[in-house]
Amino acid sequence: MINHPVLGKIFLLTLLSFFLLAACSDEKPAKRSALKGLSDTLGDFEQPSKDHVITFEQAQAPHKKFQQEWWYLTANLTTESGEELAAQWTLFRRGVEDKHWYFAHAALADANQHQSAFRSGREELGNVEITTQPFKAVIDNWQWQSTQELLPAKLRYGNVIIANTEQPLASSSKQQPLANQLTVQQPMSDKVIVVEPTVTGLAEQTQRWQVNLNLSLDEALIGQTPYFLQGENGFSQKHHSLAIASYYYSQPFINVIGEVFWQNKWQKVTGNAWFDREWGSQMLAEDQQGWDWFSLRLNENTALMVYRIRSDIKDYLYGSIMRRDGTIKTLSSSDISLTRIKAYTKSQSSNDSSRYPEQFSIVITQDDIDIEVSVINNKQIMRFGIEYFEGMVKFSGSHQGSGFLEMTGYVN
Repeated sequence: MINHPVLGKIFLLTLLSFFLLAACSDEKPAKRSALKGLSDTLGDFEQPSKDHVITFEQAQAPHKKFQQEWWYLTANLTTESGEELAAQWTLFRRGVEDKHWYFAHAALADANQHQSAFRSGREELGNVEITTQPFKAVIDNWQWQSTQELLPAKLRYGNVIIANTEQPLASSSKQQPLANQLTVQQPMSDKVIVVEPTVTGLAEQTQRWQVNLNLSLDEALIGQTPYFLQGENGFSQKHHSLAIASYYYSQPFINVIGEVFWQNKWQKVTGNAWFDREWGSQMLAEDQQGWDWFSLRLNENTALMVYRIRSDIKDYLYGSIMRRDGTIKTLSSSDISLTRIKAYTKSQSSNDSSRYPEQFSIVITQDDIDIEVSVINNKQIMRFGIEYFEGMVKFSGSHQGSGFLEMTGYVN
C-alpha cells in the first residue's frame, strides 16, 4: 500500500499511467523510477480531509473521486499437517483522468516456494464487478462474495482457469483431461474441477494453485465497530510536512477456514487474516523512496501495525496497537524504533537483481514491545510492474508470533 505502504501494489497502475502519458508526447521522457510515479496525480481528484467522517455502510464501495484505492487481505494459514502457508489477495483501482483501471494481485507461499498471479480489467469491459450491500468484488474468475457489508465472505482466487464445475464426479471422472489440464475433485463436493494454466508453456517450477477461503469476524467483535480507524479517525497522514494522506482502516481479527490446492493436492487450512481498506490520491512525495510495512499479531488479543516510508530527508513512521475489545492506540514516529539488523540477501532466482532486508528490530518502549522480525521465505517477491516483497514473517523477543511484511524500493 502506499498510502499505507501497500499502496505500492498499484505499481502496474502507475506504469500504465506512465505509458499513457508518454504516448501523448514526442519527447523521450527522462529516466525515472516507476515507483516515483506514485507521487503524481493524473486528473482532477480530491484529497483526503480531516473533517471527513467514514461511514462503513459506504466505505467498501469504490471512491472514484480519489485517484486510487485498494481492498487488501493477507492471511497466515496452517494445513492439517501443520505446514505454514501465506496467502495474499489485493484489488486495486487507479484513476487516470475519467478512466478507471482495476488490478488484482494474489499469491500463495510456503517456507520454500512462492506462486503469484495477476488480473486486470475495467467495469466497461465486463470483467470487473463491484457491488455493496452485500459486498461483492469480481475480476475475471477471482471473487470476494459477502453475505453482508463485507464479512462474512467467501474468497476464491488462484492461477488457474476453472471449468466443467457443473459435471458430477460420477460422469466426469470417466472423461480424460486435455494434455495440459489437471483434473481434481473439489473438497466436500461431488463436482470436479478441470484446471488449465493461465499462461501456456509454463515453466515446470510453476505450480497450479487455488485458494478457497471462508472469512468471518471474530465473535468478540460482533456488535462492536467492525473496523479500526487508523491515524486521526481514519485520516492517515503519510509525510511530515506535505499534505499527503489517505483514508485508512483495518481489521486484523478475521478467522479463516478453507482449502487450498497446493503441491498437487487439496489441503484444508485454518488461520487468521488481516484486512486493510484505503483510498486517496497522491501516494508518495518525491523525497520518499519506498516503505517497510508490518502487520503482526502479538498475541491472541493484540495486533501491531507499523510502517516506515523511507525518505531522502526524513523517514515517516506510524503504528497502531489494536485489541480484540475494539480499542486502538496510535503511535507516532517518535514512539517507534525500527532498525534493519540483517543485511540484504538475494533470493534464489538466478535472474534476481533485487535485494531485501531479512530481519528487523521493532522497539516501542512505552508498550514494552521489543521484537526481532524475520523473513521466512525470501522468494516472496511480486513482479507485475513496480516490484515489491510481500510475505510471511515470524518474530521473537518480548512477544512471539507471525504476520506479514511488505517492502519496496530496494531494487538495485
